[in-house]
Amino acid sequence: MVRLQYPFQKKWPVSVSVGTFCGVFLVIACPEAQGETLHEAIEAAWHTDPAHTAYTVDATAARRNASAARSWFPGGPIVGGQYYDDHFIGSKVGYTTYQGSISVPLWLPGQGTATEHAAQADEKVAVWQIKVQRLAVATRVIDLARDAAVTQARIRNLTDVRDALAHTVTDVQKACAAGEVSQADCDMAVAEQEGVEGALAEMQQALENIRADLEALTGRDDVPDMAGIDGRLLAQRNIRLDITQDPRLQLADAALKKAQASYNVARHSYMPNPQVGVMLSRQEQYQSPWDTQIGVQFQVPLPSEAVNVPRMMQETQAVSRAERDTILARRKIKAEYQQLSSQLQSSAEIVRHARMEQSHAGQRAAHLAEAWKVGEIPVVEYLRARRMALEAADRLAQADVTMRATIARMILMAGHAP
Repeated sequence: MVRLQYPFQKKWPVSVSVGTFCGVFLVIACPEAQGETLHEAIEAAWHTDPAHTAYTVDATAARRNASAARSWFPGGPIVGGQYYDDHFIGSKVGYTTYQGSISVPLWLPGQGTATEHAAQADEKVAVWQIKVQRLAVATRVIDLARDAAVTQARIRNLTDVRDALAHTVTDVQKACAAGEVSQADCDMAVAEQEGVEGALAEMQQALENIRADLEALTGRDDVPDMAGIDGRLLAQRNIRLDITQDPRLQLADAALKKAQASYNVARHSYMPNPQVGVMLSRQEQYQSPWDTQIGVQFQVPLPSEAVNVPRMMQETQAVSRAERDTILARRKIKAEYQQLSSQLQSSAEIVRHARMEQSHAGQRAAHLAEAWKVGEIPVVEYLRARRMALEAADRLAQADVTMRATIARMILMAGHAP
């Protein structure tokens, strides 16, 4: 008779401190090892993520923009030319004028510095976007590894039940042919076996879907091994969740500073840039003593409220939205940290109870199997016990993997690689 046993190993009490949480929980070994660790899967996913290159290009572009803002002039030189000739209107005087000019725009007071600071703020936003994207990719890998581990455990449990039910159905069919059990009991045993076969096929399909997602994310369909993720890592690395170090909050702060820098640029760009340059004029007229002239050209466009006010209001709105996003990000991250700490504490307790439940449910199924063989109970009671044992084993697998995934996410949120 096959008993439902989830292959656990020895447990170790580990005390950890995460934020305000301090507790003792169990460290349970994963049932089987895989070829790729969780850390390797995260690194592979990050190197194949197209956003990695995109945000790196954004950071490089912002850095070059900041360097360009240190230029003497906010724009390139402007070249102008004019030509006048009275021959086109049939005049006999022969009056011809050539004029040429070259001028450059000038920075307004404080505009160049503000523009440079805005570009530097853009670079910081791009840098934090890289870190937030890396966090998102790692979280996605952890979620897929968790789902795959749970699915694999359920497949193992269903396989054990299928093998046990195969022997049971054979014995029931023989007993039914001999008239020892009813046809209804025989049909129920066969239906139970078919139900397990169907659930097993469903779980195998679910595992293939997860493998496909892993391959799309990491380039490999191997299920990451979570055997090394346990409470000892929290204690060894002294993991403490600090909301101020979370890259998502840092990104929100960087976006706020970027909005403020853009507002500062708009405040110093209250008018179009003035232009200064030199102009050369040559006149060709009969016996004219002023055939060549040179001078200075200066243009100062005046400010306009019709242009400045909408621009300032737009930047003001951007700053307000960035402040809102920062507050919301802080609240969301704080709530997430509290949930992770609570989930770690509760999942460790759930694992302990689920382990006891699975052990007793498995023992009960084994005892009822023996009792059915000697005719003490009907087969339906044994099948119910077998199903309860399967459900207990699935709950244990779910709780164990959830605890490991929670530990991995806490390590990740603390700025370390799980």
